Amino acid sequence: MLRLAVIMAGLASPIGAQTLCDTLDTLDGAALELAHGTADCTDSLALGGARNIHCVLAYPYRSVDATRVFDALVDEVTACVGLGASIIQDQSVNHPDAYDLRTFEGGTRQYAVSIKDKGALQQTLVFVRVTRP
Repeated sequence: MLRLAVIMAGLASPIGAQTLCDTLDTLDGAALELAHGTADCTDSLALGGARNIHCVLAYPYRSVDATRVFDALVDEVTACVGLGASIIQDQSVNHPDAYDLRTFEGGTRQYAVSIKDKGALQQTLVFVRVTRP
C-alpha cells in the first residue's frame, strides 16, 4: 500500500525506488491507499484493446485535502514520467462545476490525474488513471 507521504517523498527517492507510476503499472484494480483515504479502483477496456485502471477518492465539496492530494499526484506522476513525456491540461467540461485534468503520455502508458467538483453530490472527486497496452 502507498501512503501520501511516500508519494510526496518520492521526488527525493533514490533511483530504483518504486514510483507512483510503478504502482499504477502493477495495480490489480482493487484499491490504492493514500494517507487521506483509500482510492477505489476498477478496470475497463480502452480502444485498441488497452486496459484502463481508474482510481477515485471522494472528499467533501471543495475540500482543501482534495486539492492537496490532486497536486501531490500531479507532482508525482510528472516526476515519474520524465522530461520526455507529453503533458496535456484539459479544462473543457459541459457543466459549471470545477474540473481539472492532466494527461501524461510517455512510452506505452498514459497516466491521468483529475479533480472534479460535483455540487449535486456535495463532493470533490480526485481521479488517477493509467492506460496500459
